[in-house]
Formats: sequence, structure tokens, C-alpha cells
Amino acid sequence: MGSRDDIVRQLESKVAVLEKQVTFLLKVNGFHLSEMRKISDENLLRLYQDAVHLVAVVRKGIALEVVERWAEIFLQLSEVEMVRLQPIIGFDHTWEPFYLLCTKMLTQVRESKEVKTQVRVQQLFALLEKGRQGLQSCGVMMCHRFQDTLTDTGRTLIEVGDLINQLPD
Repeated sequence: MGSRDDIVRQLESKVAVLEKQVTFLLKVNGFHLSEMRKISDENLLRLYQDAVHLVAVVRKGIALEVVERWAEIFLQLSEVEMVRLQPIIGFDHTWEPFYLLCTKMLTQVRESKEVKTQVRVQQLFALLEKGRQGLQSCGVMMCHRFQDTLTDTGRTLIEVGDLINQLPD
């Protein structure tokens, strides 16, 4: 048996792990508060522009820290933010760059060697997948609402139902 100090350290370690797991579960299940509802139009536009830029330039991967930050953003984006972006950008299908970026990041994480051994990477994959599902649902709603301006990506989403296997690398 260990000393009292050893037992306290073990319990502190277990509590720290449990706190991280609870935070993760709250995020995945959508029980965290969305910061996107409070974000300014200027910052929302900046996020959109960053997503467009990253989709265009990312070929060899993105640092895990950047992917983690985007995973949290993807979880918080909804049709509300996409509709807010429409008049700013002049484009009905504002969900597309976010969805495309999320799928690229999801593919990168899924193909990483660490996904089989590191809990952090496995949790990141789960967050990205949850974010992708939310963005896909948002995309479906937007495609139905704005059928007059449907893009090829939107058309594929409506016809196939899931773009994850349809997108080019």
C-alpha cells in the first residue's frame, strides 16, 4: 500500500482525467454554450475567410493545436451563423467552406498514426466527426432553403446525402 500522499496524488490524477472527460462529453453532446451567437459580424466574417483560405492552401496537414481550435468552432456553428454570413458575403451556401475544412481535418486526423494510440487524437476525431455531422445537417437545411442558388457541392449533398466520401482530397 502507498502512503497517504501517494493516494492523494492518484486521486488528483483520476479527478483531472475525469474533468477532461466530462468537458469532452459536454462538447460532443452540445451542452456547452455557443460563443458563436455572441460573435461579432466582423469576427464571423474573419472565421469564414480563414476557413476559405485554409481549404485552398492546406495540402499536407495542419498542426493538431489548430485542428483542435477549429473542431470547437465547427461544433458551435449552426444555420444561424450561416444565415448571418449570407448578406455579408453575398453567397447563400456559406456552410460549404466550413464543411470542406472540417472534412479535410477529419481525414488528416483519421489517417494519423497517433489515432490508434493517443486518447487526445481519438477525442479530436470524435469532436471533428460531431462537428462534421452538424455542418452537414446545416448544409442540408441551407440547400433546401436556397435551392435557386444550389452549388455542385450542395447538389451532391442533396443527391448523395453524405459528402465525406465524395470530396476530392
